[in-house]
Amino acid sequence: MTAIIIIGIIIFIIYAASSKKRPTQKNTTYTNNKQQSEKEIRDELVQNLIKNIKVTVTTSSSASNYNDDSIIDVTDQSYRINSNSNLKKYRSGVPYWAHHYVYSYSEINSASSEQKKFYAIFKNSFLNREYFDLEGNTNYAFILLFDLLIEFDNHKNISKLESQLKILGQCYPKTKSYGVSFLIQKMEVNGDSDGVSRLRAEDRYGYQNYNTDYDYWRLGSKYKTKLKLNDEEVKLLNKLWYPSNNFCSVEYCCVEILKLYITVIDELKASYIAEGTTVDAQFLAVADVIARKHFKYKNGSQNYKYSIETTTNEFYSHIFKHCENAVREYYGHKRKINTDTYYTTAEAKTEFETKIISKISGLLPVLISKVSLPDEATDIELYSQNTNRWKIKFEELTTRYNEKPKEFIDSIVALGKLNKKNPSIENIFFEASKFIAKYDKESALSLYVHYLFYDLKSATFHNKQLTKTIQKSLFKTNEQLHDFEIIVSDLIKDKDLEKALKNVSKVYEVKRKKIQLDTTLIKKVQQQHSGTVELLNEYLKDDFENENNSIKSQEINNEEIKIEITQKSEATSHSAFVSDLTFSPIHISTLELFSKSNFSILQSELEIFAKSKGIFKNQLIESINETCYDFLDDVLIEEEDDYYTINTNYFQRIFVQ
Repeated sequence: MTAIIIIGIIIFIIYAASSKKRPTQKNTTYTNNKQQSEKEIRDELVQNLIKNIKVTVTTSSSASNYNDDSIIDVTDQSYRINSNSNLKKYRSGVPYWAHHYVYSYSEINSASSEQKKFYAIFKNSFLNREYFDLEGNTNYAFILLFDLLIEFDNHKNISKLESQLKILGQCYPKTKSYGVSFLIQKMEVNGDSDGVSRLRAEDRYGYQNYNTDYDYWRLGSKYKTKLKLNDEEVKLLNKLWYPSNNFCSVEYCCVEILKLYITVIDELKASYIAEGTTVDAQFLAVADVIARKHFKYKNGSQNYKYSIETTTNEFYSHIFKHCENAVREYYGHKRKINTDTYYTTAEAKTEFETKIISKISGLLPVLISKVSLPDEATDIELYSQNTNRWKIKFEELTTRYNEKPKEFIDSIVALGKLNKKNPSIENIFFEASKFIAKYDKESALSLYVHYLFYDLKSATFHNKQLTKTIQKSLFKTNEQLHDFEIIVSDLIKDKDLEKALKNVSKVYEVKRKKIQLDTTLIKKVQQQHSGTVELLNEYLKDDFENENNSIKSQEINNEEIKIEITQKSEATSHSAFVSDLTFSPIHISTLELFSKSNFSILQSELEIFAKSKGIFKNQLIESINETCYDFLDDVLIEEEDDYYTINTNYFQRIFVQ
């Protein structure tokens, strides 16, 4: 581009020089001949210039110097200006996708089926080092950017992510600056200060090539109208990069964090002013310590000045993270983002904590009450992201139970509707059935029917026993028990929830007089009609079966019995995992627990589960990983902060159903 500008200037100078004398209206023939002659000379001169001008990109053998492709020298050496010539044309044509600013991977959900289909092909080709010309449809490239960031959260390979984002930026330059910023964020979280310094040094030279829509893509510009921001607030939010995580991908959550963040900064400014100082002065003082003590930069050097600027911006990003964690906790979203710093020196850490973070920590508990509670759509998304979040509301409902079972059932059903995207929805009704059994028999059976209905709809029919052991008081007669068994059997067969709920109320209806049997007479008849007695015994036993199901009842003690439901079509159970993996029953139960919990379980919860199976938590994890290692060439279950997580790609490889 620069070479073209230089050539253009030369042509302009030649043209201007040759046109200083403008012909008059006299001697028209001579003038026309002269103009033609001048044009021919000018054209010939330009052609000779173009033939002899050769372009080269200046480089340096020093590793400390940055190779800037935007600086072009005119020399006698030839160089081919390389555009994105390695991009391939997609044979069927790239489906048009009207440009808009993409802020998260979830925006693929708004794409058409044709666009989604192409994106899958585009991503697969990219990962296989085949790059398509998007023909201006940059939405696909930005969706891939966020997709790669999400995948990094699973594989944790920062070198792999850096390589991917570098190629993405080369092929689709509009993503370059954003990719660098997100990569810096990931490196900061991982404590890779060397990588951060390297990227910032490179970024220092490349910022002038960023896109003209750079500011628009930032948070302040995006939400200026929606949040009615003033210029100062827009500038404040534009210091932040759009957070790339599932919680903030829910716009309602992101907006509430932004509002809290603006309020926190305002209060922080007021706090500093009350102390006779300002935000800028305090941030500068802390950034100075970090530049000198952590990075070891000399005061006044170019690196020092650049460090001051970037580190100050980091403070705003760090405050935003604390605000996000406050909103997460307020919304009952257990998983927090990492707010650790990568500063390794004690002096830098102390300065940052005492002058900035301690003040933020004091402000948030007071200001969090100003945050609006989630609306219904947001609650549904959050319940799907955090599969155990329902337990908070459930505990609230059970704690304040007021001996009104119908109200309790209505509240549980409402909670279930909010969890319609939660793969663990059936557990809500199962636990509710256990709780209400002490207070109301019919309510307990109704909630258990709800449990079975959602369990049947799930990927795996777990068929948990009714409250593990049903209170014997629920059924005063075998007839009531058998009636309920028939309801359960029909529900398994026809999946008709409303029909099952209507029939539950009939279990306790008085149907006929209770038959009193004379045991003396039975013994007498037994000798004469043994076949009739066997038929009577068959009727009185606590087992039920039809062509589809077998249901057995077993007395545990004087107050409890246990129901076991078996589907005949599935009489022979089989593992849902590849046959090469010799998983034990406890392994399978553990993996199913991970599946129900969105592949992330608190270590404390897994420890309780392991103890209930008579095994140590670490022993259980190690045995599963050992079973899978040869097949995956990697561990299946990893430890991440307070959680155990499973890489979903690995799980799909071992899951065969």
